[in-house]
Amino acid sequence: MKENKIENEEKIIRQMMQSEMKKAPENLKFRIMHQIETRKALTPQKRKPKKESGTLLKEMGAIFGTMYAVMAVMVIGGYLLQGKDFLLTPQFIGPVVLVAAVFSLFWLMTRLEAVLKARKK
Repeated sequence: MKENKIENEEKIIRQMMQSEMKKAPENLKFRIMHQIETRKALTPQKRKPKKESGTLLKEMGAIFGTMYAVMAVMVIGGYLLQGKDFLLTPQFIGPVVLVAAVFSLFWLMTRLEAVLKARKK
């Protein structure tokens, strides 16, 4: 008997609660998602540092392009002044190797500088 009374009371309480519950509007989910997206758009985002691959290619192009231009001038000058046999002598190959080494070291220094700047940031 006591159990029936408790069950009846529980049923009554449930019915009262269900009738008092407010129904959510149908577009509530859409409005909440819209608000979340708006907040994400308006809050400042942390920016990831971009890798400078374009800068690397520009540096390589500039440095090694200049190197090949200097070598082309050396080849043309040596050919016009001494002939084609001079291009295979050690007196010509030595300066060409020296020019290539200097420009390569310059490129290496610029890359090391870029890496050190990136580490500081």
